[in-house]
Amino acid sequence: MILKGRTVNFGKAEGEAIVTSIPFSFLGEIEPSTGKVPSPSHELYGQSLAGKIFVCPTGKGSSGGPGIAYVTKQHGNMPAAMIVGEVEPVLAAAILTADIPAVDRLDQNPLEVIETGDYVKVDADQGTVEVIKKS
Repeated sequence: MILKGRTVNFGKAEGEAIVTSIPFSFLGEIEPSTGKVPSPSHELYGQSLAGKIFVCPTGKGSSGGPGIAYVTKQHGNMPAAMIVGEVEPVLAAAILTADIPAVDRLDQNPLEVIETGDYVKVDADQGTVEVIKKS
């Protein structure tokens, strides 16, 4: 399945998808030194986003998010790419600060067609996402 969307930040990445239905903030919802979600109330608690294709509906801004994204990138624990239903300004700033490929506003809702464990290829240069469903 090929999806088409809008480029948020250029680049290409591929890997295993990890999906949340909860709006995401880099401040408090990722541990920079591990890439794991530290909040027990989050549906991805204890799971690592590092090196994965992270799918979320939108961001929930805190101006500290881009700084946390930068530190997470320095530790090598950022997602390989992000697919977002619709990016808001603070999440966009974090994506740009960490310089990871990202797309949003896909022609299908990514939360409905991508599942955790699917293999996903993001070509943010072209604004495309290829989804290979898990077996």
